[in-house]
Amino acid sequence: MATVRTVNRGGRKYRYLVQSYRWNGGVRKKQSYLGTTVPHDLTSARLALERAIWKATWFSQFDAVKVAYQKRLARLPSSVRDKESEDFATQFTYDTNRIEGSTLSLEDTRRLLERGITPASKPLQDVLEAQKHASLVRRLIRQSEAIDLARLLSWHNELFADTKPDIAGRLRDFEVFIRGSRHVPPSALEVRPMLLELVRWSKRAAAAIHPVQLAAEFHFRFEHIHPFGDGNGRVGRVALSALLSRSGFPMINIPFTRRRGYYHSLELSSIGDDARPFLHWFFLRYSREMQFYLKR
Repeated sequence: MATVRTVNRGGRKYRYLVQSYRWNGGVRKKQSYLGTTVPHDLTSARLALERAIWKATWFSQFDAVKVAYQKRLARLPSSVRDKESEDFATQFTYDTNRIEGSTLSLEDTRRLLERGITPASKPLQDVLEAQKHASLVRRLIRQSEAIDLARLLSWHNELFADTKPDIAGRLRDFEVFIRGSRHVPPSALEVRPMLLELVRWSKRAAAAIHPVQLAAEFHFRFEHIHPFGDGNGRVGRVALSALLSRSGFPMINIPFTRRRGYYHSLELSSIGDDARPFLHWFFLRYSREMQFYLKR
């Protein structure tokens, strides 16, 4: 948390907002000038200082990831690029569905998607949803798609038309709760206007905030609204990667093994109605997932 520091100079008092942070194994400080008096509300000043820290740390790192990623893409033979894309689509499909309770193992998913072998004794719903998810991810890897309400509805319908036809492609018109969470999603009447405002916000914010922050914050806000009767996590994680890809950054898969931190950070952000806990978790996760490009 940023604190106010007073400096006496020439008989006058000058106020600074100071925040310590860890970066590359060391503790650093950054400050911003407040004036000769402390503002009554420091919220905006604290947010501005935190964004300045992100710009000097995470965002500069993510920009380096983008440069290395784009250079590598330009050099890769098409056959290698296609193989890596298929591997990502398979891993992403396994993890995102496993987080939501799918019984398919990674090997089941790989055999299904790469060789068309349906796993024995596994629910047909899990099989169909894996196939639909992989198909959507493959398409988004080939060609980015702008996100609006119609697109989100289309993705949801594409993923669940065969397994959940009664809710596929439709915003919920009933109340829901999230098992094990203290967050109560907005009422059904609020869903459409909140989702429309989220889309409008993302378009306005695109010119003002870093693309990685935009993608992560969109994901948090989408999950906070919980606009569908089911499948919110899967559509939200697709949107997260689609926004990254559209800005030239590598897509990200949230591993099943990292679900606890993922859910915990979403929970903290939802309870406090503050995206920062999730953003902090996501920045660290994205950095670790992109070590391949950072090392280059």
